[in-house]
Amino acid sequence: MYIRIYTCPVLRDVARLLDEWLIDREVEARADGLPRPRSCTIRVIGQAALLEAGLPLRLAATRDVDVRADYDDAVRRRFAALLAAEGRELDPVAHEAWMPKETRYSEIFRGKFVRLLLADADAILISKAKMAPAKNRQLLTEYLALGPSDRFLELAQKYDVDLEKFS
Repeated sequence: MYIRIYTCPVLRDVARLLDEWLIDREVEARADGLPRPRSCTIRVIGQAALLEAGLPLRLAATRDVDVRADYDDAVRRRFAALLAAEGRELDPVAHEAWMPKETRYSEIFRGKFVRLLLADADAILISKAKMAPAKNRQLLTEYLALGPSDRFLELAQKYDVDLEKFS
């Protein structure tokens, strides 16, 4: 099912709640004389980043949230629980997803302990075109019809993505 997305993003709120949880852990650690929690950076890739960015494309609704993060396991579990409360699911194999090395990230949240970044649309769309062209044919055809960015076209050439299959 495809829907046009103009919804309120939820990942920023989830990151804020995670940061608040880590602040509470810091207060507890100080009281108990334990080490304070470690800061982390969460990079959102894939469809979840496209949905969160609110692009004017028809995007398949998905529960999966693909991230690359440097958090501890307890933080990962809390992040997954917060996502689940929003009807989302942390993808356990997102670390296997291919993204171009030129992927740019924009910061959408910075708290005391949590930094949340979204991958740029060009890199995500190139990843989809290269790794799963059949599955993403409709999305990529629509994007190309709107007029792709120069950067997207450069990445397509660099990574040998045949854009003819989407016309």
